[in-house]
Amino acid sequence: MTPIVGYLVLIVFGVGFTVITAVLHRMAMKRHGNEMTAERFNTAGRSVGVGLASASIVAAWTWAATIMMSSSTGYQYGISGPYWYAAGATIQILLFAIIAIHLKQKAPQAHTFLEFIAQRFDKKNHRLMLGFALMTNIIVTSMIILGGAITLNQLTGMNLYLAAFLIPLSFTIYTMIGGLKASFIADYLHTVILFIVLAVLGVAIYTKFGITPIYEGLRHLPESKQMLTMASIPGLMFGVINIVGNFGTVFVDQAYWQRAIASTDRAASKAFIYGGLAWFSIPFAVATILGVSAAGLGIAVPTPDSVAPIMASHALGTVGSVLFLIMLFMAVTSAGSAELTAVTNILVTDVYRHSINPDADSKTLLRVSRWITLGFGIAMSIFSILLFYLGISLGFVYMAMGIFVSSAVIPVALGLMWKRTTNEGAFYGTLLGMIGGIVIWLFSAYQLTGLINVDSLGQLYPMLFGNLAVFIVSGIITIGHSLTSSTEFQFESLKGKFKSFDEVAEREETA
Repeated sequence: MTPIVGYLVLIVFGVGFTVITAVLHRMAMKRHGNEMTAERFNTAGRSVGVGLASASIVAAWTWAATIMMSSSTGYQYGISGPYWYAAGATIQILLFAIIAIHLKQKAPQAHTFLEFIAQRFDKKNHRLMLGFALMTNIIVTSMIILGGAITLNQLTGMNLYLAAFLIPLSFTIYTMIGGLKASFIADYLHTVILFIVLAVLGVAIYTKFGITPIYEGLRHLPESKQMLTMASIPGLMFGVINIVGNFGTVFVDQAYWQRAIASTDRAASKAFIYGGLAWFSIPFAVATILGVSAAGLGIAVPTPDSVAPIMASHALGTVGSVLFLIMLFMAVTSAGSAELTAVTNILVTDVYRHSINPDADSKTLLRVSRWITLGFGIAMSIFSILLFYLGISLGFVYMAMGIFVSSAVIPVALGLMWKRTTNEGAFYGTLLGMIGGIVIWLFSAYQLTGLINVDSLGQLYPMLFGNLAVFIVSGIITIGHSLTSSTEFQFESLKGKFKSFDEVAEREETA
């Protein structure tokens, strides 16, 4: 395909979804007689049902990496790769259903999990977690853009840097218009299209090649590659890295807390269970259809990250490339929009309203929210271009993310569910957990290769040791310090601590 096809996909689907989402959003607002306020922009009115919330969770958890990296694991580790990718990233969504219940019970009017942290712990914890939350959103958004830009470049020859700049704009505009509710509507449409394309690709590859040639191809690969066993050691090591890393990108990512906050009380936990189970089928099917099949058929690829688009093109030619491009575009824009609204909510709630202008009215907060949405979209375009200049790959960022963000998982979860969790335990568990993980990561890479560079740090063993160290150090410090303390937090004291963004306007109307 030519670069023009890449530009057309970005323009047609970007503009198309902006118009569709804006129209549907206007219709919904008109039907319910509501005008956009800061509260509705950032919480979708806390009225989203099970179906829409479940689809939104599927869309938010379907990154470019879900398609690109899962296929890479199928290509490298055989039949165990798809399972470890899908299972290793589903368990966090299912467990988050428990977190959603506790959040709804203890802080039903909160806008972000950091707003809860500010009331549950002290200032230093709020500031530290704010840094972790923003770092998580930046890492995830960069992966989304990197995956989309790489695919556009490989399939169409579109300029890599221009693709990285234009992709965020495709979801920034409709998010600015409708806020979180618009993101939910787009997520639903994206999820439907994604499943349709996936089904078409699966049927096409099964019909064209069949099972036997793929099985025979895998059987004749060197036994050391362990392509036909679920007991693959490399696959298992990737699975552990995947589980640890993805705990951070769910429990420390405001995008998932936001979906619990936006859902009704009855829908919150069910949505994460239904969404998690539905999501499992996407990476498992994509990795098997595109990654394992490519390995069995002996398809040569320049890097494992690029196997998915190459296999789609090999199966259906230009049609396969276009279908894959559409599927990836759906994943990129829906997950990107989720991250965009998450960052907007954090900066409005925990920076602007918390520290800069506590008495801001709803109109001011709505205006600030829209400017932050636009600013973060542009900033991530520039940051992603910088990553390309530094030579950082999608696979490297994916496996390293847990080392930087997962030390906050245990302190945040215990802070919500265990009254004995202490300020010092949470703070030093988070901080020293990350430092310990980075030290072990660097040390093991040097011990194994004698070098510390992108290649040595990207190997499986250093990644595994670094990710495990983060959880172990964080857990020991957080739980250990809390057990030695006799203080207990009274969750009942949180009652009345969280105020609506529209409170000023409501007070004025009452007066």
